[in-house]
Amino acid sequence: MTVLVTAASRHDATEEIAERIGAVLAEVGLSVDVRRLNEVEDVSRYDAVVLGSAIYYGKWMTEAVRFVDAHAGELSERPTWLFGSGAVTGDPPIADDPNAIQTSLVERLVSSTHAREHRLFAGKLDSSKLGLAEKLTVRMVRARDGDWRDFGAVDEWATTIAQELQHDRRPDGYRPGG
Repeated sequence: MTVLVTAASRHDATEEIAERIGAVLAEVGLSVDVRRLNEVEDVSRYDAVVLGSAIYYGKWMTEAVRFVDAHAGELSERPTWLFGSGAVTGDPPIADDPNAIQTSLVERLVSSTHAREHRLFAGKLDSSKLGLAEKLTVRMVRARDGDWRDFGAVDEWATTIAQELQHDRRPDGYRPGG
């Protein structure tokens, strides 16, 4: 079974989450291909997909939404999990902040891909890497610099995905999506 783990990431924090998910899946013996989203042309050769995006202004990045729109049919034919990263407000920022992402977007993404889950993780903010517009937005919402990602939670989620994929395997050689 080969699993694609990919994410749209502007400042690498979400990509680092994808890399961590890939490492956990590989540790349990799954074949894993961790790639930047802009390097993925199709998903047909993968048995499962974990797809994520950084969250900006309550939305997934445009390239990630376009990817879902272009590949929704293929994603719906195989086990798919979605995640977002970017909650940076609050004291401390919380992963499941209902204000971090538009509920209607999550519903649309999950519905079009038949994803098993959409998980939201807190993000990382390093204002020295931001452009002027991003800095103004960060100031307006009173976000603080810091790495709010909970890699323990990421590891737990990836372990759950691995367990589901191992359960999906059948001794007769059937492979979901393939």
